[in-house]
This record gives sequence, structure tokens and C-alpha cells, in this order.
Amino acid sequence: MNIKNMIRRYKRILLEQSIRNYLEVFDDDIFLVSYPRSGNTWMRFLLGSLLYEERIDWNNFEEYIPDIYRNTDKELKKLQRPRVLKSHHPYDKRYNKVIYLVRDVRDVLVSYYKFHLKFGKIKDGYSLDEFIIDFVSGNLDDFGTWGENVEGWIGNRNKVKYGFLLIRYEDLLDDTYGEIIKVLEFLNCKVEKDKINDAIEWSSFSNMRKLENNQKDSQLFKNADRDIKFVNKGKFGTWKNVLNSTQRNIIHNEYSDILVKLGYKI
Repeated sequence: MNIKNMIRRYKRILLEQSIRNYLEVFDDDIFLVSYPRSGNTWMRFLLGSLLYEERIDWNNFEEYIPDIYRNTDKELKKLQRPRVLKSHHPYDKRYNKVIYLVRDVRDVLVSYYKFHLKFGKIKDGYSLDEFIIDFVSGNLDDFGTWGENVEGWIGNRNKVKYGFLLIRYEDLLDDTYGEIIKVLEFLNCKVEKDKINDAIEWSSFSNMRKLENNQKDSQLFKNADRDIKFVNKGKFGTWKNVLNSTQRNIIHNEYSDILVKLGYKI
């Protein structure tokens, strides 16, 4: 195969498959970034409802705040600009405006383990102990370790051309309205108070779980284990009931400095 044919084949593959982080980034793109299981989907429901005045659900949320891991570059280019795009990738200098969600790594770990079980990404019998080793080693995906992802973005926040906003998942739980106001101000958007409250109610964990149960034809849940919920109860600190002392020590040895820096207690 000559070089020209190889290039054509590569371009065709990019058009037909999810683009991941190879997408063409526009100057006015807004990125909603986080390490997996840090509240990104919840924020997509909230922002989609506010920015587009739509009832966001599991069947339509890709139309409004799409996932770069589930859409092709061709599909993403059809979106009205400025685009709001979901990403889990580590620091990328092409991202010019970023809302970064961070969550206590101990809760992230527990939630990500359930996620892998739900979507069959790990084999039966694959224990939490084994998962933790892969988690801290960065062997689960191409997003870097939790620490690399978080520190990469926070450490380069001043390089993000049009602004970087850090939102803690726990703060979003404690004061959803107040944190959403911060996001809207960051995006230079004005939304009436009753519309904000309506979006918060619609995007509540109880309603998201209800929608998850009712919208069984969603492509997201195709071939997933229905007995394991994608949306949990929307609490923090659940790791305390799951991780034993050995598992906690592994996480603390790896991430205690970052946790303290972000305001989490060890």
C-alpha cells in the first residue's frame, strides 16, 4: 500500500470511528474534562438542560454535549458552535476553555471499579485488590493515572487560553445551585433562577436513575449489566464502607499530597 492510500485509509477510519482525542479542535470549543467517574455525566445533564433548554436524557445527551469517545469527527463538526465537548484526556494545550471536575480519588476508585464491572471491561473474579494495582499504575485506560490527570490540568491551568474553572464534585453536591452559578458565569451565560432550579431538579440523581431504568434502549447501556447502576446515589465518602485498611494505604501512599492540596481529608 502506497503512502497516499495509507493516508486515505487513515482518514476514512477517523471519519467512521469515534474520534477520541484526535478531533480537530476549534478555537471556541469548550471542554468539560475530568478523570472518569468524577461527575462528568451529571454536569452534562445540568449544562445541557441550561444551555440548550432541553430535557436531557440518556437518548439525547450526545446531541448537546457529546462524548469524544462515542462520536466521529464528522459528527462533532455538525454541532452548533461553540461546542461543549466531554473529555477524560490529560492536559492538552489545544483545549482553550476548560471546566475541570475533580472528585475524591477514593470514591473515584470504587465507582470506576463498578463501571468496569457494568460494561464487562474486566473478567469475572477480577478483584478490587487487582483493580487498585492497575488503577494506580495507569493500566486501565489512556487517561493517565488519576494523579497525572489531575495535576496535569491543575498545574497547567494558567496556560489555558480562555480560562480554566475547577469544580469539586463534593462542592457540587453540597451546593449545586452555587456551583452552577460559577459555571454559568465562567461561560458568560445568564439563566433565570427558576430555570436553574428546574435543571437541578431534572438532573437530580433520583431522576437520572429513574431515566436510566426507563430508557433501556439507550446505546450507552447496550450490552451492559443492568443489575449494576450507572448512576449511583450521589453521595461522597462511600469508600469508607468499601476499602479496607490495606487498600486505603495504597491510595494514600500514592495520592495523599494531591488530596490534601485539593482540600480532602486523609
